[in-house]
Amino acid sequence: MQPPTRSRLLDAIAVRFRADFGAAPFRRFFAPGRINLIGAHLDYNGGDVLPMAVDRGIYMAIRGRDDGRIALRSLDQTLTIDLDAREVGERTRPELGWTGYPLGVWQGFRQTTGVNRGFEAVFAGDLPMASGLSSSAAIEVVTALALDTLHGTQLDRQQLALLAHRAETGFVGVRCGIMDQFASALGRAGQVLLLHCAGPRWEHVPFDGNACEVLVLDTRKPRLLAKSGFNERVAQCATAHEILRTHGRDLPHLALYSMGDLEMAKSAMDDTTFRRARHVVSEMERTRKGALALRAHDYGGLGALLNQSHLSTARDYEVSCDELDVITAAARACDGVFGARLTGAGFGGCGIALLRPGQAEVVAARVGPVFRERFGVDPGFDLLRIGTGPCEIG
Repeated sequence: MQPPTRSRLLDAIAVRFRADFGAAPFRRFFAPGRINLIGAHLDYNGGDVLPMAVDRGIYMAIRGRDDGRIALRSLDQTLTIDLDAREVGERTRPELGWTGYPLGVWQGFRQTTGVNRGFEAVFAGDLPMASGLSSSAAIEVVTALALDTLHGTQLDRQQLALLAHRAETGFVGVRCGIMDQFASALGRAGQVLLLHCAGPRWEHVPFDGNACEVLVLDTRKPRLLAKSGFNERVAQCATAHEILRTHGRDLPHLALYSMGDLEMAKSAMDDTTFRRARHVVSEMERTRKGALALRAHDYGGLGALLNQSHLSTARDYEVSCDELDVITAAARACDGVFGARLTGAGFGGCGIALLRPGQAEVVAARVGPVFRERFGVDPGFDLLRIGTGPCEIG
């Protein structure tokens, strides 16, 4: 369950960079991945989320170029790109693959600052695969930070986050809220981010890494329905919001309504639409309580909210599956586990369990056989700890 050491990863990046681009000096940067403790499917509904920057992420070595070209490499991907910066365009193309994320940031940076100098870079990461820790946002944020530092443009962290978000939604074309990019760009050691997506506004909330750790529970089930299911939920929430606006208060986002508002409009909704809205409204309250629990260092209380969140996403939002239900239930049955829920979009993929430090191996040893007996597959486990924000590595 231990990741590659940072030094080994940085050494490998340096070897690749020198092999592809020569021995001239380069600079190195890091941006963290994130795990959302609670606030499932709230960012695109204008709600509050509670993401934590983790101790894994994306590393980047970069050097500017004066010949108007951009060259990108990755230790994790076989695709390489070497193109004239004038060929980047306004939208990504299929043949650009993973490089659409950093290219989108470069394009937005150029439009924002007027700097259009090319660059060469090598990326690598130590985020567990398919875990929903948002490697794409980390790639975007580390690129934004590197370009800003390289050219001395002094963009603040919110500007970096928005630049990264526009790259994903505008250049790459992925429909998503702002949580992932803000969580990576605004990460702080010893704190999680309480992000009010409707603002956006944010504040930092203490998280004691000596009292709580996060264990990723990987079901190994591909999230084949995640994209279509996500788009369907977005549409259902939009319908619920429109009904609420015409049957009561006219508020800008679904997550801002109360359970009382929802009950008043219930007769105008079908059962599915009502349950989708009920998840959003109740999850908003759980997120607020989760922030209060963290401020009180009440990790048992936070864990109970995670359990309630999983039940809501399974029953009302219907984005869980048997594998996620079984693996999170098995984790909850273990001593030392505060709570567990699915993470990411759902429909497969991973759950998370909050647990006391030192319990990860014990929990994995108990949960693994339960899951294997039911599904005939060995689940994956990856221990995460609270990380820091993006930075240059000296």
